[in-house]
Amino acid sequence: MKKINFLMALMMAFTLSLVACSKTEPAPTPTPEPEPEPQPQPTAAFVIELGEITSSTIAYTVTPEDPEAEYLCVLYDAETVEEYSRDEFLVTQLLRDLEEEARGTGKTMAEYMPSIVDKGAITDGLFEDLAPESRYYIIVFGVDAANDYAANTEVVKTEVTTAAAATLDVTFEIETKVDGNTAVYTVTPSNDNDVWYFYTLPKATFDAYTDPEGSYRMSEQSFLLYCLQMEIDAYRGAGYNDNQIMNTIFHRGTVQLQAEGLNANTEYINMVAGFFVTPEGQVTIATELTTTTYTTGDAKAKELSIEISVTDIEAMRAAILITPSNDKDTFCWMIGAWDGEKTAEAIMNEIVAMYGGWMNNGAMLYKGVQDYTGGPNSPYKYKLDAADTNYYIVAFGYAGGVTTEPVMTTFRTLPAPSAEETTFTMTGSNVTPYGFTVGVTPSESTTYYTFNVMPNDEYAALDVEALALELNAQFDEIMMMQQQFDPTVTVAQVLSMYYYRGAYTADASGLAPETTCSGFVMALSPENGHVVKVHTFENVATTGKLGEVNPEVEFVGSWSGNDENGAIWGQPAATRDKAITVVKYGNFDGARTLFGSMAGDDVTNTSAYPDAQLWGMLAGTWSKIDQSEPYSFYVVNWDAPQTAFAYAVDNNGNPGALGRCYTIATVENKGNIDDLKALVEEINSASKSSFALPQSMVIGERSNATLSNFQFVGVQEAAMPEVEVAAAVAPEAETFPVTKFSVR
Repeated sequence: MKKINFLMALMMAFTLSLVACSKTEPAPTPTPEPEPEPQPQPTAAFVIELGEITSSTIAYTVTPEDPEAEYLCVLYDAETVEEYSRDEFLVTQLLRDLEEEARGTGKTMAEYMPSIVDKGAITDGLFEDLAPESRYYIIVFGVDAANDYAANTEVVKTEVTTAAAATLDVTFEIETKVDGNTAVYTVTPSNDNDVWYFYTLPKATFDAYTDPEGSYRMSEQSFLLYCLQMEIDAYRGAGYNDNQIMNTIFHRGTVQLQAEGLNANTEYINMVAGFFVTPEGQVTIATELTTTTYTTGDAKAKELSIEISVTDIEAMRAAILITPSNDKDTFCWMIGAWDGEKTAEAIMNEIVAMYGGWMNNGAMLYKGVQDYTGGPNSPYKYKLDAADTNYYIVAFGYAGGVTTEPVMTTFRTLPAPSAEETTFTMTGSNVTPYGFTVGVTPSESTTYYTFNVMPNDEYAALDVEALALELNAQFDEIMMMQQQFDPTVTVAQVLSMYYYRGAYTADASGLAPETTCSGFVMALSPENGHVVKVHTFENVATTGKLGEVNPEVEFVGSWSGNDENGAIWGQPAATRDKAITVVKYGNFDGARTLFGSMAGDDVTNTSAYPDAQLWGMLAGTWSKIDQSEPYSFYVVNWDAPQTAFAYAVDNNGNPGALGRCYTIATVENKGNIDDLKALVEEINSASKSSFALPQSMVIGERSNATLSNFQFVGVQEAAMPEVEVAAAVAPEAETFPVTKFSVR
């Protein structure tokens, strides 16, 4: 419409001009216009002045033209700012970022902005925790609080670059003494006052990360900071506070460090650099790297002996006990099918050749007694893959390389009845309208098998012989794939990885109510993994009837966990930066039991997400609801769609249809925290009991946990391989009194 109106206006103007030109009278001579008076240039709405600039801070002042005007003053990195061709685009993105930041704390812009909006002059502004030699922009513009904090002035920007990081006048000498795969490092700085950090790792890893043409292309300094951050994160994960970490990994003066269990016969590189450490905990590299290299020798022999005991041998189990002479040295032990010829040394060498890389990173290594006897303090007797088979158990010390001679014990498992002779039973239990639990029990626990159940109409059309051939071909394909990874893999090992043995239960779900199912079990050959016999079972179970009670779920409201702040349930950490969503259940008269749950996403569409599909997905998430207190309180993420569910079991023991309710907690629909307090008080008063939040759930995207045991899940960077941390021989005498880190 805008284009049409614009064209019509042009046509009208053109017509008028034609009419005017059709007159025969001469046009009047225009009177010259006087020269316009020069207009005063507008003054900037804000004046930004820079103060002292360091490698990590920028001091500044802001003087507004209108001392009563409200405005924003922010710092953005230059690269981001320069992506926008017009200031209004930059402002739009900046306000979006602030809105996202606000919503993350459960606040609207109207609630959040007063805490960051300025008014009047800023005389002692300071931006901190910045990167050295980095470009930034100080951005200032007025905002209109009455108009959702829209910009109402020009944007004033001042570019500023932080200073280069100050340098320390300190050099380092590194003396490395190698004894096998143990190294002792003496680091001597040129003065005893400056703080330094040391790291050692395989030189191949260092080269991979610092290669200008490689995948990472890190500078040497950046790589050392990366190693530092990884070590800090590792200590934090182990429960160290930042002050403890600081005093573990940073040093002053001459210090001797030691690393044990380094990779044998491997070239290593040492890195050391001086650092500035402020009382606030900011850590800045302040020197170039000093590096030295060394090569480890053979793994240092350990005074470790290992005893292997195998008793109470059965067809596919044995009591195994591995007893080392001490609990501090690491060792590897492994069980495998024995060909009757390979020596302990040959088997050990094969293991190291195939798995040495994993072992160098700590995998497949053990300390202390390994008890699989099934006795006290033992989980069970060791489960083996095959009956009537020769096995070896080999064990040897390992720490970056082999540290002891191998020891080996061999034994043979007892024979077992053939798979053809094994009989099976198949049962159905825990019947619901949408499924049941299938139980398969073989007469012999040594027989491998596979099984399935299906509605009777599908079962009637089943071609058992064709299915057996298909399963045979499937096993052959799996076997071939496994052999590509490990040429020594056996049929028994593949069977143990992919098929069933012994009694087993599984859930049959997604079925319609009152559906009768039948099933089959196929016994498998231990020689080639193929089907040797098929057992069929008709009418295993019939899914239940739908109950007569179909509860409803109502969205009561959402409240800010930050507003609650422990005032109701005394758990501020559990609700911090989260929303509290409350739902109420109704229409459950005649229910024997009422249950509630919540899951991520909007799954209220019963056509797209039928009850039969959701029933199995929600298994294990249900909480019993007190019918006298028909509410659930959930701690959820802001702006995350959720579906609340309910079902009831009637007096005949039949569960009814799922009740569903879409919910989403937004800052726009959050309630006054006093209303939540009043609701909880009302519930507690009516029930004469304390209504506790731990009965609720913390709901994340496709995940949940109870308040008493909830988890924070984030993206974790992949660990850098083969990184070794050198430990101080003796703790530092002087401490660094910091409580948090900021690595630059």
